[in-house]
Amino acid sequence: MSQISIPNLNLNLKELAYGYHTKECSDNYSKGRPSYPKECNDFLNGLGLSKESIIVDLAAGTGKFTEIIAREFNNIIAIEPSSTFRDECESLLKSIQLEINPSLNYKVVDGLSTSIPLPDNSVDCITVCWAWHWFSNLESVKEVSRVLKPNGILAIIWHKLKFGPGSKNPIEFEKILRLHGDTKYHGGEGNISPTRSLRDKWRDVFYEIKNDSKLHSLLNPDLIELIPPLPNPQITTGEKTIASSLSQSYMSILPPNEKQEFINQLKQNLNNFELTSNNKEFTVYYETEIFYTRKP
Repeated sequence: MSQISIPNLNLNLKELAYGYHTKECSDNYSKGRPSYPKECNDFLNGLGLSKESIIVDLAAGTGKFTEIIAREFNNIIAIEPSSTFRDECESLLKSIQLEINPSLNYKVVDGLSTSIPLPDNSVDCITVCWAWHWFSNLESVKEVSRVLKPNGILAIIWHKLKFGPGSKNPIEFEKILRLHGDTKYHGGEGNISPTRSLRDKWRDVFYEIKNDSKLHSLLNPDLIELIPPLPNPQITTGEKTIASSLSQSYMSILPPNEKQEFINQLKQNLNNFELTSNNKEFTVYYETEIFYTRKP
């Protein structure tokens, strides 16, 4: 890949997103957040990508998904506005290059969905994992379209978590894995976290494109969903569960006394359920959802 010139970006993030700009949050994110199944690479290969395709992982975070694609594909650009997250992502990719994929050519760069530091028509695929809700707007779609090659792919990827009947996750997990959604810790309405309210609207920009024929040249608004979703079981512990909760943007910016109150309650919930008590290992059964579309 050619050398990337990184502009001096003026970060205009939603207020909550600044919770990601701390070393503590980066450490918690790396330690606690779920990874992605290697079958995601099979899916991308099935869309016609090759080892030499140029893939951008947009809002790459600490590299949870970047790490997966870097094992299979050789040209990876991770774009992430948080410097502490970028440092962790850089470390992961360096290890993969040394130990798993010596052909890996990677960059980890500062950037936003509305300011991607890449030329027009230069990218084969853009992946966005558990992040599209932060920038589901027309300005971001225009920027994504600008850097994608014709017929280039946008893949939006999510973790899905179910509890109780029809799920391998017992209902008791909900009070543990979703305690951070309690309004007492974020002040939202109806026990819905601030980021959950954003996620509920992540498709809206595609409806906007569909309803305006002048925008159809940006992206095909008809998202295609991978069915069924990919199984993604994760072995975790109480400590990792606490770290995952604290890596939520709104939890990261809690005052220390409120953060400790949350930790105490979560530890109590963990120890009240035999399967999760005493920091023992347990499995959480996620599903990985993939939606994709293409630039015309």
